[in-house]
Amino acid sequence: MDSTPVQIDPQEALTCIETAFAHLRAHFIGRDAVLEQILYALLTREHALIIGDRGLAKSRLARSIFAQFEGSRPTFSLQLTRSTSVGQLVGGLDLQAFERGTYIHNLDGYIVRAHFAFLDELFDANDFVLRSLNGILNEREFLNGPQIEPAALHTAIGTTNFMRDTRESRAVLDRLLFKCIVHRAESTLQRFAIRREFITSHGGTVNPPPGKAVPYAWLNKVSKIIHGEVPDHTIRVPAHILIMLDQIISDFEREVNEKRAEERFVYSDRSKNKAIHVVMASALRSGRDVAEVRDLAALQYLIPTVGSFEEEEVFDHALNLTLKAFTSRDRESVDHAAAIVDLVSEAIERHREGTLDEPKWSERMKTRIGRWMHRDSSLTLASLLEEARGLNADHPVTVKLKDEVLAAVRDAHERHHIAFEQKL
Repeated sequence: MDSTPVQIDPQEALTCIETAFAHLRAHFIGRDAVLEQILYALLTREHALIIGDRGLAKSRLARSIFAQFEGSRPTFSLQLTRSTSVGQLVGGLDLQAFERGTYIHNLDGYIVRAHFAFLDELFDANDFVLRSLNGILNEREFLNGPQIEPAALHTAIGTTNFMRDTRESRAVLDRLLFKCIVHRAESTLQRFAIRREFITSHGGTVNPPPGKAVPYAWLNKVSKIIHGEVPDHTIRVPAHILIMLDQIISDFEREVNEKRAEERFVYSDRSKNKAIHVVMASALRSGRDVAEVRDLAALQYLIPTVGSFEEEEVFDHALNLTLKAFTSRDRESVDHAAAIVDLVSEAIERHREGTLDEPKWSERMKTRIGRWMHRDSSLTLASLLEEARGLNADHPVTVKLKDEVLAAVRDAHERHHIAFEQKL
């Protein structure tokens, strides 16, 4: 990724980006959900897929989103067909190198060098083209024998009229983290608004108002913060948020599979991890550097396919189930349990290095442990065990976590030979 100036104010950048998307909402009637979803895709440096029938302005939407940014490399656009070659995606062969027996693509002007990519009719492509996309979309790397090149790609938007079920298409789908189905307008009022908008735009790409384009460097800076690449600006995600996120996804998977008779639906670990970035983006959009329970609602734009009414209903139920089931006592206990595990893990490492007796090494852990660290008794493996036993656990997941923390403390004593009375 290109470096960005450190003086960029992330909140100013976010305000500018939000204004650009408000401008788009005025032109794309009834597309608030997909615009919100792709906003999260841009902030988290991920990719999106828009699914829908022909004539629903999917291509116009994608092009208009990318048009809001200035200072980026030219957007790579390609309409894919069964005859599309890999060379049309990544560039043709370097003929001089080919004559010397080296198989190298000229990448300039193609997807590997672009910041944004629009892939129209994605699943019309053959499996060779889809396979070549995998590393570019996820690892941001182009691998072709001796040619190993980093990909500058920030966000790709794909469109399709249908879904294809092959090994290659499933792999690409897993890398297109955000998915949306767009529908035809049903209400008379909405159709009227669409026709009236056409009179002003004539169906062309929606460009930003004069002087209102968003510098790409601003978007890049915000995404770097969310990805933890700006050391002096971090977003903290408490342990209870991570546990609740995992529970929401687990409940969603279970309910979807109960409703489906076909192949089992599984949300990949890669996607679960990337869901954390969505929660962090939600916090940053609210001007916070610490994620809160309310930020879990942003997962509605990631976990279900937006526009799939069945999946959205299942997600709403899974979210509400988790929010009601995880009491404030559970949340506090999860955070304390995570802090205990951190302390035990570091104690084991220091014991292995012979530095466990260094004074006050645990002082820096106090803010992560919580109020009980300020007790008068010495901090020892025994006192950690006592604290773990005292954790309040209402939710079955918290009960299980408590048992696992107790086992971790005992394991530090039995397997790593740290005495229970050893001061930490």
